[in-house]
Amino acid sequence: KQWYQRRVAITAGMNEKNKSALLSDENVERIVSKLCQMRGAALKIGQMISIQDEGLISPEFAQIMARVRENADFMPDHQFEAQMKNNLGEDWRSKFQDFEMIPFAAASLGQVHYATLHDGAKVVVKVQYPGVAESINSDIDNLTAVLSVVDLVPKGAHVDQALSIAKKELAYETDYLREADSQEKMRALLKGDPDFEVPKVYRELTSKHVLTQEFVEGDPIDNFVDAPIELKNAIGLKMLKLCLRELFEFQLMQTDPNWSNFFYDTKTKKIKLLDFGATLELTEEFSDNYLQVIRSCATEDRQAIIDASIKMGFLSGYESEIMLDAHCEAIKVVGEPFATDEPYDFVEKAAYKRVAKLLEVFAKHRITAPPEESYALNRKLSGAFLLCNKLNAVIPCKPLFDKVYEHKMNL
Repeated sequence: KQWYQRRVAITAGMNEKNKSALLSDENVERIVSKLCQMRGAALKIGQMISIQDEGLISPEFAQIMARVRENADFMPDHQFEAQMKNNLGEDWRSKFQDFEMIPFAAASLGQVHYATLHDGAKVVVKVQYPGVAESINSDIDNLTAVLSVVDLVPKGAHVDQALSIAKKELAYETDYLREADSQEKMRALLKGDPDFEVPKVYRELTSKHVLTQEFVEGDPIDNFVDAPIELKNAIGLKMLKLCLRELFEFQLMQTDPNWSNFFYDTKTKKIKLLDFGATLELTEEFSDNYLQVIRSCATEDRQAIIDASIKMGFLSGYESEIMLDAHCEAIKVVGEPFATDEPYDFVEKAAYKRVAKLLEVFAKHRITAPPEESYALNRKLSGAFLLCNKLNAVIPCKPLFDKVYEHKMNL
């Protein structure tokens, strides 16, 4: 803590030239290496931040976090062996016909292996890094120190509160039994939907720190940025449909927008949903009020947006006109795709740039902090919008919202 305070004092008066020196290629390499070794919560947040657009975070931060996303370290063999024995028993190997010891992926909280069951079923096994759950608080505090020292996040981003909420959410993510419950709920909710598939969980091979699920075919959706526009539009439309159903129909939302959590299968034309650690249950009240907020964008009812926002806790009711204008503008950016009858061009509209311009107003004039649910909601929606932007999607979004709204009104 004393080291951190000294570093903040030293860097507080730094000019841009000195800060650039801190972010030299050599120091960027050191930061990336350190975060990859830390794994856990710091790496998880780094991966989530890395898919945000440069309009909302500094280019230097984006560079660091993109590298972190790609370079998570595997755990040593002795750690892996101990983790498997602790969770699946001393005879864990006998429960698989074949198990590939070299992981094919390393995520923020664990690594993933291919395996085959005795009945021939292909599965993937996610194994959590030892000690991750216990180190959440210290890891996030370390990341906070990095952010403060090199001044990488814009003012008005409410970093302290966001990271406090992240500690709570990441505690959920380290509980693979909770994740298995969420995955099975979503699998049941999406059963029969022609656009989505959720892999089966093998409960007998799942514990608090090991999760086994069925292997599914497909490629990460961000692999399709150079695909024909018809396919990119179809993927973008499906992802927006998923957002709306989760938010307004299921009130159960997978809030980690990491694109590697979503595979697209060109044979079945389905999106496969792979990770449910960040699943959040929403209250019916929050869902209904947010539905009215988006609906008010279509009707251009400013007062209705303000009234619903007060009910949800976004506003206190005592804000200045400057703050109210900025808040309504930000909400309209979110609701805009669902308010127009024309196909919506996510590149031309560039929602993230318009929201970024409002951050300074929020920092100066916000009276009350946003509701806790808003952080996960914003991740979900911004992730879907940014994906559509990366895909250069031009798609009719209003029919999706109208269908959800009509379904809700008829309940």
